[in-house]
Amino acid sequence: MNYKRLGDYIIEKVEFNEGNKYDLLQGVSNNKYFQKAKTNTIGVDLSKYRVAHHNQFVFNRATTRNGDKISIALRKGESCIVSPSYRIFEVKDENVLNPDYLLMWFKRPEFDRYARFKSHGSAHEFFDMDEMNDVELPVPSIEKQREIVAQYQAVANKIKVNEQICEKLEATAQTLYKQWFVDFEFPITKESHPELVSGSHPPTYKYSGGAMVYNEELEKEIPEGWEVKKIQDLIDENYIYKNQDGNHGEIHPKSSDFKLTGVPFLMVNNVKNYCADLVNCNFISEKQASKLRIGFAKNNDVLITHKATIGKTVMLYTQYEKVVLTPQITYYRVKDNNKIRPSFIYCLFKSSVFQNQFSAHAEQSTRSYLSILNQRVLELLLPNSKVIIEFDEKVNILLKDIYLYTEINQKLTQLQSLLLSRLATLEG
Repeated sequence: MNYKRLGDYIIEKVEFNEGNKYDLLQGVSNNKYFQKAKTNTIGVDLSKYRVAHHNQFVFNRATTRNGDKISIALRKGESCIVSPSYRIFEVKDENVLNPDYLLMWFKRPEFDRYARFKSHGSAHEFFDMDEMNDVELPVPSIEKQREIVAQYQAVANKIKVNEQICEKLEATAQTLYKQWFVDFEFPITKESHPELVSGSHPPTYKYSGGAMVYNEELEKEIPEGWEVKKIQDLIDENYIYKNQDGNHGEIHPKSSDFKLTGVPFLMVNNVKNYCADLVNCNFISEKQASKLRIGFAKNNDVLITHKATIGKTVMLYTQYEKVVLTPQITYYRVKDNNKIRPSFIYCLFKSSVFQNQFSAHAEQSTRSYLSILNQRVLELLLPNSKVIIEFDEKVNILLKDIYLYTEINQKLTQLQSLLLSRLATLEG
């Protein structure tokens, strides 16, 4: 394989923000994109910050405590300023080396491992411009590079479109939840409320004058017959099973136990915006899973993260018999489908009112954490079962569509990884 030295194709750029010409301060993620900087700029002299322009690479030299990755990204569009400790370079001739092709090389997990291996230092390790220049990679014809980039970006664009669809479906589900269970404008019929319904236009409960009663706990009126309950009440009254996390103690699976196939082992980073990622997660053997006592989630469970990362909620759709959870994730499982539905629990947990309550209780500890026992004191407004079932019939269709699109995206993400892995086999 004919690899080329990167230093022959790039040049370091050093431009400071003289006269404070630029004020867009950005950081760089170890996932290879720009993000809002976390730096407090009050009283900071921004003229000492470095300037990054379109199609320039920015990377953080420090690789210590960075998730075994290097933070590097390719700037697109508007110029920005970055930390003085960052390094910036650009491709000398984009007709010889395509910047987007080079970014693909940097996105490979093998490059992260290479950067960590080549980092140097004692208390803190660094990967600097000298090390960057010594990177070797295949440099095929510019036509081949552009073809590879086009394939990769086509997949990335499809993922983005699917994410936008999921975002709209999720917003619709939450809008329905708010309409029904916050504004109390759920649909009613002549059969359910003959005294309120007249004419052919489908009415809603509160607007039509449905009976409301004042609730002292919530300090507002709620529909007659609805109750404020704690999660513990739902357990005691057989709505749901006891909530449980994956606290496996001394026999907790380690990274050395992970397999390519087997029983899914779900970590917090596998809990995505709209689903549990059971395609790109780790797996453990059936034999090891059989030794674990608790923490087995099943299809249609609602999962919520309760440690460090607080409140991320997903519906678990899976064909696996079981999914093993880590101690940071709790599952909620419906016991009586005639009383409550998973879709209602999911939308409840995603609602701003519940999220605020969850976070407030978690912040009472030294670090963000809410144990499964303390979760049981959380309160919710419980409608009658008929309304919950009618809500489920409408919203469950949306949630299933979200699952289908996210499953497609998980497979597309695998395809992206495959495209990246093939770069190493190209002829330079």
